[in-house]
Amino acid sequence: MIILSLRQGIGAPPVPVVQVNERVQRGQVVAEAVPDALSVPLHAPVTGKVCEVNEQTIRIEPEGQAESYLPLHTDKPAWQVVKDAGLLGRGGAGFPAYVKLQTQLEPGGYVLCNAAECEPVLRHNLAQMMEETDKLFSGMQIAMQATGAEKGIIGIKFKHKDVIKHLTAYIKEQNLPHIRVLPLRNRYPVGEERALIRDTVNQLLPAGALPVQANCIVFNVETLTGIHEAWVEKKPAIDKWITIAGRLNKLAPGETEVRIVPVGTRIADLVEDYGGIHEPHGEILLGGPHTGLRAGPDAAVQKMTGGMIVTGPFPQVEGPLGIIQCACGPSEERMKEIAASMGAEEITGYEVCKNATPQKVGYKCEDPGHCPGQAEKVLGIRKAGAKAVLIGHCTDCTNTVMGSAPMLGIEVWHCSDCVMDTMGLARTRTIQDENE
Repeated sequence: MIILSLRQGIGAPPVPVVQVNERVQRGQVVAEAVPDALSVPLHAPVTGKVCEVNEQTIRIEPEGQAESYLPLHTDKPAWQVVKDAGLLGRGGAGFPAYVKLQTQLEPGGYVLCNAAECEPVLRHNLAQMMEETDKLFSGMQIAMQATGAEKGIIGIKFKHKDVIKHLTAYIKEQNLPHIRVLPLRNRYPVGEERALIRDTVNQLLPAGALPVQANCIVFNVETLTGIHEAWVEKKPAIDKWITIAGRLNKLAPGETEVRIVPVGTRIADLVEDYGGIHEPHGEILLGGPHTGLRAGPDAAVQKMTGGMIVTGPFPQVEGPLGIIQCACGPSEERMKEIAASMGAEEITGYEVCKNATPQKVGYKCEDPGHCPGQAEKVLGIRKAGAKAVLIGHCTDCTNTVMGSAPMLGIEVWHCSDCVMDTMGLARTRTIQDENE
């Protein structure tokens, strides 16, 4: 069963245009975009029969595994074709890609590619850069032409040396002097939009500011390949690259696998593909260990889903637990969910990183990945009576927590601990310990 969520990413959900028992073809529009509402259409990722239509979802029973699809009409501007493809940004909140393609940059502007693969464990962007290099650079050049950008930069963590070498060689072979690869620090969250702009074009934007204020437009790897697919291959956004990892019977401990699956693929079906869950387990996490969300078996892959990680049991905490929330990590709701899974009976003190600036929804960091020091916040939860602290911080903020909390007798836990333990990776603590 394919379960298509109507609400994916930012903007108004599309309106269904199919009925129960209707047969649809792969690539067919099943929900139309709402005009002037940052909305994009939704397409059938498989050929099959519509089983259910409601205000939240469209369910389709597939017929086989057809690869062909109904093509898009490309006798339109690139931004309109990308909108018709239903392409959302695949690296974050799901902002419609067509809006960015309508931006007209000033002379000297940049298209930036977030290729950091910032979250630990996830590696589908790295795989895609190696396997679909042509699509990546084609999509980047389409975006540059549409926005008037004169240059392109691909930002990628320095430790991914094989990918950097591969991309650099491709640029040389194809004679693309207007595009270059820029290695980034091996820290979380160098792929955050404003962090990427700061570290590539040396301009730190205020929290909440848009990249165009730095004469830049930012896309991630999979969004750029999607632009190529829409414009060149006339393909809607119906498939998704994801990383599969964790306690699954067909995966060895610490092993990851990259898959391309239809949007709407049920999590229960993916779990079954891998022989079921190797019990005991903690949770099924969609996304990465810093920003992923817990999912049940009836959840489904969406256009922004980056991975499915089945974790081992959560480590257990004893005594009063305080929490320090970070703009670069989980929400308050998610932090408390993790705390409950760790056996915390009560939350004793709740603080927010002093670099976190409130937004309409959640927080934005004033200077992502650069910590102003967390001693004040650690003291705050200690005064509230906490004996341990759960943090959701970036690499640098975590490092500063470790500079004060242990000396105050506060045990430190990180939101990513359960995932890192599951994958046999070092827990996020000091900068020297990082292996993101």
